[in-house]
Amino acid sequence: MRFHSLLAASALLVVAAACGSDASGPKIGPASQISVVASPTASGVVKSGVGTFSVKVADANGNGVSGNEVKFFASGGGGVAFAPSTAIADASGVATTTVTLGTKTGSTQLTAYATGVSAPATATVTATAGPLVSLVTTPKSMRFIAVGDTSRISLALEDEFANAVTGAALTFSIGDPTLVSVDAQGLVRAIRAGGTSTVTASAGGRSDTVNVTVLAEGASLCTGIVAPTAVAVGSVVTVPGTNLCLPGAAGAASEYAIIAYNSSQEGSAILSSNITAWGVAAAPSTSKAPVASSPMLSRSVTGLSSAPKKTLDESFHLRLLESSKSLKRMFGFARSTRTARLSASRASIGKFSLSPSFASIPANVSVGDRIRLNVSRFACDAAVMRGFRVTAIGAKSIVLADTLNPAGGFTDADYVKFAARFDTLVYPLDVDNFGAPSDLDQNGKVAVLFTKYVNEQTPANSDSFVGGFFHPRDLFPKSDTDQLQGCATSNEGEMFYMLVPDPDGVVNGNKHSLGFVDTITVSVLAHEFQHLINAGRRIYVNTDAQDFEDSWLNEGLSHVAEELLYYHESGMQPRQGLTDALIRTNATKYAIWKADASSNFSRLLEYLADPGAASPIDEANDELSTRGAAWSFLRYAVDRAFTSDAGVWARFSNSAQTGLNTVAIGLLTDPRPYLADFSAANYISDLGITNDPRFRHKSWNYRDIFSNTYGTRVNGVFTPNGFYPIKLTGLTDGVPSSVNVKGGSASFARLSVPAGREALVTFSSLQGVPNPSFVFSVVRTK
Repeated sequence: MRFHSLLAASALLVVAAACGSDASGPKIGPASQISVVASPTASGVVKSGVGTFSVKVADANGNGVSGNEVKFFASGGGGVAFAPSTAIADASGVATTTVTLGTKTGSTQLTAYATGVSAPATATVTATAGPLVSLVTTPKSMRFIAVGDTSRISLALEDEFANAVTGAALTFSIGDPTLVSVDAQGLVRAIRAGGTSTVTASAGGRSDTVNVTVLAEGASLCTGIVAPTAVAVGSVVTVPGTNLCLPGAAGAASEYAIIAYNSSQEGSAILSSNITAWGVAAAPSTSKAPVASSPMLSRSVTGLSSAPKKTLDESFHLRLLESSKSLKRMFGFARSTRTARLSASRASIGKFSLSPSFASIPANVSVGDRIRLNVSRFACDAAVMRGFRVTAIGAKSIVLADTLNPAGGFTDADYVKFAARFDTLVYPLDVDNFGAPSDLDQNGKVAVLFTKYVNEQTPANSDSFVGGFFHPRDLFPKSDTDQLQGCATSNEGEMFYMLVPDPDGVVNGNKHSLGFVDTITVSVLAHEFQHLINAGRRIYVNTDAQDFEDSWLNEGLSHVAEELLYYHESGMQPRQGLTDALIRTNATKYAIWKADASSNFSRLLEYLADPGAASPIDEANDELSTRGAAWSFLRYAVDRAFTSDAGVWARFSNSAQTGLNTVAIGLLTDPRPYLADFSAANYISDLGITNDPRFRHKSWNYRDIFSNTYGTRVNGVFTPNGFYPIKLTGLTDGVPSSVNVKGGSASFARLSVPAGREALVTFSSLQGVPNPSFVFSVVRTK
């Protein structure tokens, strides 16, 4: 009976078990979320442990998913450490790591990523600075000139990881409290003249000291910094360091000029510095520049009032430069196999020719013939075809006129005159100095194209103009040959393009009178012909050349060609120190200067207006200021190196090098010292303080011409400038003056030192570390 009861009970238990809940628990889905279970302590000191970071990996219903890999990361914090950095979720889906803060203060986000879960779990901890281990004062020394002067001590309080420590109790102590005082914020004040002391800052067992000097009444500002530099009037002294002490004369104030020269050979490389002078008087009154509202006008031959002179359109030349640069890729290939085709040696500057002809202008052309030519400023694409009529044929020239030129322009007689001027004046002048042109079209002549396309390059209603241009694409054949790379839009011959009169302003509303264009044409011919000669000789004669000449030097040489034209026509010579009185000996000579030379002076004026902002060797910017500076530098350098121009310019045009390397060939010496001295000469020359040939412009007395030939005109009355318009900065006592200078150029500052006193001048680089390319010099002017 008992046995049966037990059996029944067992059966009941089995049934009960079969009818109850599933013993294996709820069904767990895939991991789909992760959440924070426990966050570490919210903040702690750097490199300290802040507890554990626990996260739970769960399915969509919140059930923990075991076995998932969890990775821990930190953003910022200077190396927050996790132990472990990867954990496996336990049976409850929880993964845990221990967090140790990194070395940097601030908030750090902790992130946990679980395999298969897109959104992470995050927590934030903040690290605070550790104990103070370093206290550093800035500056290390203070100098006070007079009682009442103040200066503040800056402090850096840091832990062992260079984190700023705040809240430390800071105290100051003074070695001699009768000399200076200091407040709780570190402001030091001089309370007695003459003495030295210390101010010590302390906190958390750390300290640092500032040395303090208060000058005695009447003491030199240079005391304890730098000895005075004795500079004779007219002498130029290079500053050896970052401080300069300049004395005043015993019985009168002394005046000085600071020359800040950037010796970099990269003309577009700008260096910056601050110049600060202490103990100076008011800046010399002569340090002034032209009044911006007063236009600079060249004195007219008749003395009558006239409109301001038009300026060259530099934007067009920048566009043309970009177009010409595209031909450089053709250069090496185009002239790499030239040697066999030359009938002139590399050293020759005489006539030479090529065996084949690729002429767009027939050799047997006659006056009246019609020819279509490409006038585009672009290189080997986008041709602009115009019809031309042959108007004159000279011994060395073919003159053509665009059939679409505006009415009221040059007559056939005028074109015959220009052909004669080119043949008898421009051609022999440029060839004698720069060498013979190439003769790709085998006609022994240069084509001069007068076309309104040149006028079209100037924007509407502009005060500027484009006088003409040469394009090197015309020295290439249209199609590839076994020896030449082709340029599809080439005119296959030696030619350049000239401005035409437009008295009614038909083209873009810009009026160019017959007299105006007539006046500038011959000098533009000389200018563009140099470009043509230079390019042709680099392709066909100087067979080691791998590129066209740098634009700054090429333009400078063309402006030299204009200057040589002036000397030839006026009977003047280089190295005569020409003044206003000499260039205006009579109306005829002055008219020649205005036609052939005044444009160079206008470009130079652009440079002198702010020499530091431009450079004679700036390849990146074909600006008027660059051109004026390049011309003046070449003239200065050749005058200094030689007693005559004979044979000199030919060395420039026969160079296979470029830029300053070409100048070295032309001068037969390193041009870099010349470039530095040229910058100084732009201020010193003809100032009446030195005859040192390094600092003299021998051909032109710029100071006299800009003072007397240039000025303003009001109601027909001309008033000369009366001063040399170079930009000078007057240094004010204790006020930093910022200078920014391009490579190969200089800026100028003036200062006056009171009688019997000394002035301290300091030079500090805006780049932090002094740049050895920035060279400072001082010249005493009084």
